[in-house]
Amino acid sequence: MTYNKIRHLELLKRFLDFKNQGKDLYMESRDEYMELQEYRCALYHHIFWKSKEQFVLLMENYTHNSIDMEQFEIAFSQLWWETMKVYETFEIDLKELKNFELDPKSDRFGSWVTAVFRQFEVLEDEECTEQEVKDYVQNTLREIQLYL
Repeated sequence: MTYNKIRHLELLKRFLDFKNQGKDLYMESRDEYMELQEYRCALYHHIFWKSKEQFVLLMENYTHNSIDMEQFEIAFSQLWWETMKVYETFEIDLKELKNFELDPKSDRFGSWVTAVFRQFEVLEDEECTEQEVKDYVQNTLREIQLYL
């Protein structure tokens, strides 16, 4: 997808207008809704990308045994939730989005850190071991390193 700020702002304004009228953009125009979702996804990755150094440092500290699983889970989860709050506020802020510039390197970054975040649930449900989580983090870190 090629990011088009003008189109993103148009779609967001339309979404917010429908919402204020008690309507749903999805029901009114599924194509526009899906296009807006693509822009939201790009924004999601970008917001997480802005915290990439912190996420990567935590992953490196964990995989190099500088912190244990509990410390990693607490710190990573806290950072993930803080970043999500920033995203949720930013995604509907027309004024902020006017100044937004997408970094093309950010593509997929939010998905990678969210997949690591979801590993804590998998571990809690006893569907994997701590070592499997560590292996997953190491593999994800290798992929991320290609984009830094």
